[in-house]
Amino acid sequence: MEEKNLEEMQSQISILKEKIEKKSVVNDKLIHDVISTHTDNIKRKMFAAVVCGLITIAMSPTAFHYNLGMSWLFVIVTDIFLIYCMSMEVYYKRMLSDKTLMNSSILEVAQCVSRFKVGYKRYTLINCVVLLPLWLTWLFVETYSHFSDNMEMFWWLTAGLCVGIVIGGFIGLRLFFRILDNANQIIKEIQE
Repeated sequence: MEEKNLEEMQSQISILKEKIEKKSVVNDKLIHDVISTHTDNIKRKMFAAVVCGLITIAMSPTAFHYNLGMSWLFVIVTDIFLIYCMSMEVYYKRMLSDKTLMNSSILEVAQCVSRFKVGYKRYTLINCVVLLPLWLTWLFVETYSHFSDNMEMFWWLTAGLCVGIVIGGFIGLRLFFRILDNANQIIKEIQE
């Protein structure tokens, strides 16, 4: 009788183990689906930033040198700055590649997304606090030097540039916060 009870308990334990394993596989699949959705959103936004950078590089000689009379050095430095920004976007986009995330454990995914978030914040902070103010200062100095004899034109250009900077800054910050929000959602789903 005790042997029969022992065998029955062992069979129930094995059935329970199978159910737990199936449930953990389903949970892992659901978590990976959520991760895939959020990383696709992040990659799409980063791709849009790279495309905008490529368009700007293509248009910068015409816009800055031929239309506004800025120096070639300014155009070249602007293009180098844009190439740096695009390469960093591609670097961080590759950090969230499907091969890396989908073949990793949930803990490794959380660590990878955390590294992405910290690095992307640092990169954006360096751009906004150091590089962008230097570039904008140079832009206004170049604009002033070319239009100092026509101050009305200088002020109109300055007003237009300020409006463009505000609109561009708003769009850029919105994309930045959406990218961070998606990264936070991935970490939140993993923690739950």
